[in-house]
Parts: sequence; C-alpha cells; structure tokens
Amino acid sequence: MATAMLAADEPERARTAARRARSVFSRQGRGWHEARARLIEVRAGLLAGRRVSLSRDALPTAQALHLERADEAPVALTAAGRIASGDERLQLWRRAATYRHRPNGLVRASAYLAGALEREECEDRGGVLRACGAGLDAIDEHRRLMGSSELRALATTHGRELTEIALRHAAHEPRSLLRWSERTRATALAQPPATSDAATIPASLAALRDNGRRLAEARQAGEPTEDLEKERLRLERAVRTESHTQSAADTDPQRPATAEEIVAGVGDGCLVELVDVDGTLHVLVVHNGRVRRRVAGTTAEVNDLLGPASMLLRRASRGRPANTADIGRRLQEAILGDAARLIPDGPITLAPTARLHGLAWSLVPTLHDRPFSVVPSAGQWLRAREVRRPTPRRTLLVAGPNLESGGAEVPVLARRLADAVLLDGPQATVADVLAALDGADLAHLATHGRFRADSPLFSSLDLADGPLTVHDLERLTTAPYRVVLSACESGVLAPVGAQELLGLAAALFSIGTAGLVCSVAEVNDAATAGLMVGLHDGLVRGDDPATALLHVRRAAAADPVAAGTAAAFVALGV
Repeated sequence: MATAMLAADEPERARTAARRARSVFSRQGRGWHEARARLIEVRAGLLAGRRVSLSRDALPTAQALHLERADEAPVALTAAGRIASGDERLQLWRRAATYRHRPNGLVRASAYLAGALEREECEDRGGVLRACGAGLDAIDEHRRLMGSSELRALATTHGRELTEIALRHAAHEPRSLLRWSERTRATALAQPPATSDAATIPASLAALRDNGRRLAEARQAGEPTEDLEKERLRLERAVRTESHTQSAADTDPQRPATAEEIVAGVGDGCLVELVDVDGTLHVLVVHNGRVRRRVAGTTAEVNDLLGPASMLLRRASRGRPANTADIGRRLQEAILGDAARLIPDGPITLAPTARLHGLAWSLVPTLHDRPFSVVPSAGQWLRAREVRRPTPRRTLLVAGPNLESGGAEVPVLARRLADAVLLDGPQATVADVLAALDGADLAHLATHGRFRADSPLFSSLDLADGPLTVHDLERLTTAPYRVVLSACESGVLAPVGAQELLGLAAALFSIGTAGLVCSVAEVNDAATAGLMVGLHDGLVRGDDPATALLHVRRAAAADPVAAGTAAAFVALGV
C-alpha cells in the first residue's frame, strides 16, 4: 500500500502505511521486510519535505541494504545522500553509483541517477549528461521487455528525475535541449506493438463489449446498474491483466532522432517544440537550419488557463456565446511568449509537452489562421512522413449509434466517395470495423467517443455492438494511413510516465498511422456533420489534414457554434 501511495504521489499516506508496515514486521521479527518498509518511509518523507526528521533512519537503512548488496541499495543510498551534506553526501552517491553494472535495468538506472547527482554536485555538466543518458538507456532496456503499451509508458516514470536533470543542464544550448527533449518524450510510441494472444484477448474484450451494451441499455431504461458496473470492473481487470502479460515484440524500437536529423527534416518549414524545464516552458523554434530558444511562462500559469479554455469550447458546442479571443491571447503569451515573433509565415508543426496535447490549439492567435499539425515528438513526425500510403487507396466510412445528427456527414460522403466501404446501422460492428480499418488509406468514424482518464486504454468509440477500445485498435495488423474521428474528445490523450501519452490517437500512432483529425473537446453533433463534409472536400482536393482544417475554420467563422466546434478539432501527425 505504501508503495502504491508513493507511486500515486501521496507521500503522507505512503509514510503512514510504511510506518505501520514497519511496526508489524518488527514485531514479527522479519528484518528483511522491515528494512524495505523503512526505505519507503524515508522516500515518502523526502517527497513530503521532511528531511530533518529522516536523518535518524535514512543512513542506517542505506547501510543495511548496501551490506546485503540489495537491489534497493542504490535507491536507499541516494535518499540518504539527499539528507547528508558535504563529503558524506558525495560518498553515499558514489557508493550508489557502483551498482551501475547490475543486470537489472531499474537498478542500473537508480545507480546512474546517483552518479548524475554526484556529478551535478561537482559542477561537471558533461558528467551529468553522460550519467543521465546511461540511466535512460537502462530504462529503455527495461521497457523493451514489456508487451503492454500501458506498462511501457508507465515504466518511464522511473526515469523522470533523470529527464529533469538532463533538461536542466541542456537548457541553455538550443540544439542540446532539442536533443534531450527528443530523447525523453513519447519514447513508448517508438516501440513496435506486441502481438496479442488471439485465443484469449478477444474473448475478454467481447465480454466487456457485451457488458457495455447492456449497461447502456439499462441506463437508457432507468434500470439499476450496480451489478453491471461491478461486472465491468471485473472484466476490465481481466483485460488489463492479459494485456500486461503480453510478450514484447521481437523488433527493436526506433532510436531517438538527433538534432541534426530534425533540423534537416524541417528544412525551410517550421517546427515548434515546447519543453518543460523545472516548471518553466522553453520554446524551441527550428527553421532554415537554425534552432532558437525562448523562455515563455510557467507550466502552472498554462495549467490555470486550460480549464477556462475547455469550458468556453463546451459552451460553444451547446450553442451558447463563447468569446475565445481573450483566453487565446493569454494562452499565446503563456505558451509561446516572445517565441511567437520567431515563427515564420506558413505551416507549423507543433510538438507540445504531454500535458498540453489536449489544448484546442487554434485558439492561439498565431496558429488560428494558418495550417498547423500537432505531434507527440519531432521523431514521431519524421517517422510519420516516411509511412507509405497503401495501394489501392481504400476509404472506410462508419456511422455509429445514437448520434444527435445520425452521422449526417456519412451518407453525404458515401455519395461523393462512390468506392468507399460504408458500415452503418447494425453493420457497424467492432469486428467488421476493425477488419475494414486494417490497411485502409482513409477511415472516417462518426461515432460517440468516451475518453477514460482513469484508464486510457479503455477509451472507446461506440459501435453497434458496443465500444471499440484502444485494446481493440492495438490488434490491427496494418494501420490505416489516415483516420478522421469526429467524436467528442476522440483526440484527448492522457499524459503518463515521463512525457508519454495514452489514448486512441496514441494507439494509432504506435501501430503506424501517419495522420489523424480528431477533437480535444466536446463538439456539437449537428455542426460537426457540415464541418466534416468540408474537411473531406479539402482532402479530395489533395490538401493535407492541417490545410483542410484551416479551410474548415475559415468557413465556420461566421457561425459561433460551428466556429467553436471547428476549434475543437486538431490535425495530428501528417
């Protein structure tokens, strides 16, 4: 329990649970367990800022675990070093660094963290960055053992402090900051997805889907749902457990892109990458062979603006007046600051921090009237540009149930795109949609979407026989080249680990989709139908999704509801 509370960033609860466990283990004479409970108590106390009260326990705990040569020893020695001072601190960190040759990747990462702290204390910037790089390599090795995309993303949490230290020491040199930003963001998306166990995963997902259908029917009829909710939780645990036991794919993940590769790839275009360095946003503008850096606002200032921006879009989706000009100006100042003056005319590729992926970026004045696309990382953008479009180019149109507009754009698109595969009504089942999605050139899914912040891999799209989840999408053999998701919040991604993302869009990127159009807020169903027809008109003309969305925003400007709905859509990838 203490370990779980520590992972959930609740240090006081972790400290209380660890103290209770330590007391019980002591009475039972179980010294091995008592020492580890004491270590968690020390770590929780440090996180809660209780350094003075920990001086009595931290050093004896570290010494005891070091004498055992325990895997936890570098963590304990590092914690003791944070409380000590002077030469004793350096000695403790140097002792922890000796564990860097252990076979376990997490143990090595802990040892390299101690080495980075020791080099930082000695003002050796090069030594700090070398230690951080080696520690992150160890985390990558640990992550590659996992088949579950959820576990891979969460595993990067172990490297969060290494990431923070590296970015701090790279911050004043733009190309170095770009390199380290790319080294530490969206790394899980670069790892090829594992192949699911076809004999078990579909059965549990089918049961969960049936449960979702019955839950929806019970809610609509006003019937009790308590037993069905309990069943849903049980089935979700089963699916998650099966996912977590998947073996990793045999192929190696893509290596992070170098600063030189990114600069060359951008060419005369423009990439804007946002980097959180100790709670302050640094803005990197890559254009014409140069990387320039400016410092914008704090992440706290930006976070305070995200709620009001989302509320205004929600008002617009419900047909209420929503003046977004003021919030847009404040967002631009906090997120871009003086860097807005460095951005040239023309299209932009934007790589925000994980926390900012859910922003409706067209609210920002400098972006509103130009094509822009949003990507998890510059490396992912470069990989997306290399994806080959399938031949022949097959289009899929799907209309899900219970839409206010009835998926009104789908019949219109079906008449205009005569060769498209159409799945609507009872034909829009999960199995049929997945089969048609596999290898499609363009897929348009007009369905209700549900983002699950508590468990992003159960974010879903509503189909005729129940929800299509991220777990389903990860089973595709060949990713669709481009996808349009017209559902509410279909593009919302959960920031997890150290700058990682989970959700429907992240799943599609990880399997090789090059580009998506999706929403990051509530949208008005009726307005969406017209906007989507305009979007496809642009795609048929040969526009990329970012340019097609720009034309949609311009066409919707005179209608407040349509304009608010258009602002909620973003182009991801290429």
